Amino acid sequence: MALAGLPSKMLSVELAVMVLVLLAMAQQSMQLSLRSPLPEVVKKINGNTVSYLGIVVSSSGSEDALLNSGFFVPSTHVPYIDLVGRRFNIGKIKGVHVVVVNVGGEIPNVVLGTQVLFDLLTIRGIIHFGSAGSVSDSLSLGDVAVPASVAFTGNWEWKSNTSKRGKLKFGDFNLPQKGANSLGSADFQKVKLYTAGNPSQNLLWLPVDSDWLTVASELQGLKLQECVDETNETNCLENTPAIVFGGRGSTADTYLKNAAYGEFLANRLNVTFVDTASAAVALVREKGKKEKLAVDFRIRHNLVTNGSCFDLHLQASLTNEVPYILFRAISNSVIRGTSSSNSRYLATANSVKVAVKFIELIGTSNSVFKY
Repeated sequence: MALAGLPSKMLSVELAVMVLVLLAMAQQSMQLSLRSPLPEVVKKINGNTVSYLGIVVSSSGSEDALLNSGFFVPSTHVPYIDLVGRRFNIGKIKGVHVVVVNVGGEIPNVVLGTQVLFDLLTIRGIIHFGSAGSVSDSLSLGDVAVPASVAFTGNWEWKSNTSKRGKLKFGDFNLPQKGANSLGSADFQKVKLYTAGNPSQNLLWLPVDSDWLTVASELQGLKLQECVDETNETNCLENTPAIVFGGRGSTADTYLKNAAYGEFLANRLNVTFVDTASAAVALVREKGKKEKLAVDFRIRHNLVTNGSCFDLHLQASLTNEVPYILFRAISNSVIRGTSSSNSRYLATANSVKVAVKFIELIGTSNSVFKY
């Protein structure tokens, strides 16, 4: 009888070993030590019903200002996740679940970091804030621009010097007078947008969510910071900063300091400010109709036990169609060539203040979310 029971005991031991291996693998996935994120695991950590506002910034200055403002309260359970070289800070602002990430200032990094945010957690909206350069007299240092649309103006079709076409004619900027120029001219190219169930579209202007703009309009009278030291009223701006609604933003992978080109953008495209990230963030979330992106994450471990192969399979269905709004505070004037440490500091402080107040306005209500 003892000999007859031996195979059964051995099978039990083998099954126990298999269970321990699977548990160890699950523990590894909870620590996100694998190369691919595991959205379902992350959602279980934070609760299956939790959705987040994604706070996307493109500089360490903006990230530090928000995280150290006292408004951001880190999660006591999972305060952050490190993934693909970025830290995704998880917590609350004004009682609202948020995840804050610095995606970097270059367009490829902005796109990658924002998309990872969608792949990692359930995101119900994107708030993007930071500094920008003014190319219009409608925006002064310290002002916060809330545009209706943004465009990627770094995509050019560069024409020959014999072409009569092209919006940007380099010869128009010759000194002391206009004339022929071997650089020729350039036209701005639209960006191809792919949406589920529809033909791709070629767009230049990417609109900000209209519902969120309506909510943001309630910020009109918000008092912005005018002095670095408000108590003693020192290191102040020459103007009283304000929130300026409407207008257009221009994004390109070029830090613009050239006044002539800034004036061209303002005169020909009605641009009011320039930056290096806004349109890239908008493109990642701008999916038209709701689009489901099935992402399949698989952990495979072969256990040769009685000739069987065990496969642990995790799958998540993600969507990118969410509201998006943009707050860009003016740190420098491209046209006037003005900038200072005071204006840069106050631009960061004011963009944080506006973003936090907007989060408080929308609260935990889903009434303004399009699902």
